[in-house]
Amino acid sequence: MKKTKTVFICSECGEIFPKWQGQCTVCRAWNSLEETTEVPQKTIATAAKTVSGGDVKKLNRVSTGIAELDTLLGGGLVAGSVILLGGEPGVGKSTLLLELCRSGRKIAYASGEESLEQLTDRARRTGTLSHALLLIQENHAPSIVAAFEKQQPEVALVDSIQAIWQEGGRGFSGSVAQVRESAQLFIEYAKKSGVPLIMTGHITKEGQIAGPKLLEHAVDVVLYFETAGSGAYRLVRAVKNRFGATGEIALFEMTAAGLKAQPTGQALVHLEDIGGTGSILFPQMEGSRVLPLEIQVLVTPTGFANGRRIGENIDISRIHLIAAILEKYAGYKLSQCDIFVRVSGGSNLSDPAGDLALLLAMASSYLERPLPKRQAAAGELSLTGQIRAPAFPDERQRALAQLGVGAAFWGGRGQASGVLPLTFCEQVPALLAAAFPGS
Repeated sequence: MKKTKTVFICSECGEIFPKWQGQCTVCRAWNSLEETTEVPQKTIATAAKTVSGGDVKKLNRVSTGIAELDTLLGGGLVAGSVILLGGEPGVGKSTLLLELCRSGRKIAYASGEESLEQLTDRARRTGTLSHALLLIQENHAPSIVAAFEKQQPEVALVDSIQAIWQEGGRGFSGSVAQVRESAQLFIEYAKKSGVPLIMTGHITKEGQIAGPKLLEHAVDVVLYFETAGSGAYRLVRAVKNRFGATGEIALFEMTAAGLKAQPTGQALVHLEDIGGTGSILFPQMEGSRVLPLEIQVLVTPTGFANGRRIGENIDISRIHLIAAILEKYAGYKLSQCDIFVRVSGGSNLSDPAGDLALLLAMASSYLERPLPKRQAAAGELSLTGQIRAPAFPDERQRALAQLGVGAAFWGGRGQASGVLPLTFCEQVPALLAAAFPGS
């Protein structure tokens, strides 16, 4: 029998090394190598399963009972799929898992962190306690799988993977080896049984799911559960989905009775407060959903040789770029000013069509000319000073009209759709002349 050997696994990328070293040579992370024991497995060759492409069945999906979550996943839970749900402690991961029990399906919930009494109390408080919910309090991965096989649920839940252990992994629960080996056991169970399985995972201070990166590669879907806007709202974001589109989001409100799904078009900002000097609304596309964001800009003379650029929920380089465009094509002396940008509404400003809104808010603060209340803007800026039309214009305009937005500045050349009063602009000087006449 072959002997076991000690290896070192990078917690960031999952690369294996024969000895410890300070830096991973693959992902360049420092002090990320953790010691583990590798047990050689006996390999038995079996015939590979071969099926004609025309004989492959369509994906069998199971509804979660939550329309927003079904849309996020691409139509529901796929049989035999494994989902990794990551989030900070206390964000509501366990509460979201209990919300699945409202579907009335037979669900087995294995908790390695909370007692049965705690789980029962939360389920009773949120109204999700039922005879179809099977609660399991266990940290031992093989014992959990044995319980799943005995109960034969329609959906299996594990909370959380960092609290689970098994004999094959070295170290305590939550270590790289334990997370990897335990997760592999659950993945094998899901694939063989055809039962959809959801695992929760903790988030590190860097905002990544704790454990080896290969855990995210091994599962079918990776979801991030995060706080959005005020403390009452939560966003579930798909960053990996083998059965649907990535970039989709689902919006929930945390209430005393659990999580309440929010319909498309819901804004996390107070529209009546948007407008004035340096404030404008931007309809950002998050997957197939429009999420209204408020962009606030403060431009003040600097007391230093060069102006500072400080941003919240926005890439600093984007502030530099828009400021340079305004200085080049409008003559604004922004290099002699400090620029502070804040993006509110539950998400970072990542949509390229947000350039136009950012430019207008920056110009408004620089000129000290207020923008109208409930004013929106969308368009992409080029380095030549051109303003191009945003992607998905119809979806953005319909969402703004539903919110009661008065008018919007729009990039490119187009025709009014009748849904919303639009001011089309193709060049930066023409836009500023239309937005701030007489300046």
